Amino acid sequence: MWRRPLTALAVIGLVAAGCSGDDDGESAGSGEGGGSITLWTVYDTADRMATMQQVLADFTEQSGIDVELVGVSAPDLTQAMVSAAAAGDLPDVVVHGVEVAAGWVDEGILDPVVASEMIDELGTDTFNESALDLIRVDAEGEYASVPSDGWGQMIFYRNDLFEAAGLEEPTTYENVLAAAETLNGQDGASGFALGSTGGDGFTMQVFEHVALANDCQLVDDDGEVTLDSPECEEAIQFYVDLAQYAPAGAGDVDTTRANYLAGQTAMTSWSPHLLDELAGLFPDTPLTCAECAADQQWLVDRTTILPLFQGPSGDEPTQFGLTINLGITSSADTEPSKELVRYLLGDGYMGFLSISPEGRFPMRNGPEAGDTTYVDGWTGLAVGSGQAQLSVGELYGDDAVQTITEGATGFERWGFPQGQGALVTAMYGDLELTNILREALDGTLTPAEAAAQMDESATQLQSELS
Repeated sequence: MWRRPLTALAVIGLVAAGCSGDDDGESAGSGEGGGSITLWTVYDTADRMATMQQVLADFTEQSGIDVELVGVSAPDLTQAMVSAAAAGDLPDVVVHGVEVAAGWVDEGILDPVVASEMIDELGTDTFNESALDLIRVDAEGEYASVPSDGWGQMIFYRNDLFEAAGLEEPTTYENVLAAAETLNGQDGASGFALGSTGGDGFTMQVFEHVALANDCQLVDDDGEVTLDSPECEEAIQFYVDLAQYAPAGAGDVDTTRANYLAGQTAMTSWSPHLLDELAGLFPDTPLTCAECAADQQWLVDRTTILPLFQGPSGDEPTQFGLTINLGITSSADTEPSKELVRYLLGDGYMGFLSISPEGRFPMRNGPEAGDTTYVDGWTGLAVGSGQAQLSVGELYGDDAVQTITEGATGFERWGFPQGQGALVTAMYGDLELTNILREALDGTLTPAEAAAQMDESATQLQSELS
């Protein structure tokens, strides 16, 4: 397991990388064609939109197809798509997280026939198998959308505090709790900043991360909801115990990040998208730790990340993962949309991935079966700032890249292996489980009562989908 400190990350930055020059025969064309389509993306900050505009300009030059780019923040995407569907104004292609894929197929928003044609054309054996498993919508192998990239949830922790206290690495429930208890209150820091806000997607992700580590599953192999299992009750109890050592106030994506960047918590559960912010290279979320004013590398030097985590009932360490996909909608101008997907997963892939590459491991390995051109290209993406540009491989090292690569082949998620993707979409839509978890954190419900209510809520959603 890789547990390398993040020292080199002080020079990470997000810059526009040029589109790859792959000679794989998958070019989008040579200026023929034409027409106009719309692409919605969740990478909606100004710098990321500017990089994507350049990628699309290159696509237009090759294909003759104009693309209107629209940025929609991830929390707003589901409602925006539902509203657009009701108004008959869906985009042609949408960049989206895996949670919504199966549900959008059921709602008639995505076209699984076209997506399946694209995957077949590009080659199923060129894709990460686990990424395909997450977006498969029926036993015959039809897919909701086309996988692009993904990230795995990680525990970020202060190695200096751990070493000073003689603590074991936070690889298990037991070690996490022991460290949180020991370090809570030291120099005003909390033990663990975790998602604790009801009705919140970040809380849902962190809890699923914790639950999977203890083999708490949403459903069994027959599709029956199993959230009232002893493993799930144990996971809720752990979450309640851990919350004793969390910062005061709401715990969400903004506050957990802010607490860590301020040096005010010993641990947090976050995605790799925190890496550039740890290095002080994302102006919207600056480093605020006292020592960081004089040394932007101070917090980076004292941080270690762990990709795997295990509870007492877990069979093995696991990593929650999220994939990003390219969905072609049911009202899309099909051929130009397919041409864009071909380009973004072919000649334009490295340019597309250069938008926040630290959190976007490619889910397509290469242009042919057994080829790793795209994975190799990802390790070489320029993510430096100014004159200090380094590749992902140079930043993380060979062992780290290998660990990230291996982890990306086995992301775990609730419900998808059992064909319950639509249920996952519904759960991430209503987020009722996080409201129930909040009641457990408040002491209104016992962990056993919370597990029973979570089971009842998920079962009700499942029945409404039948």
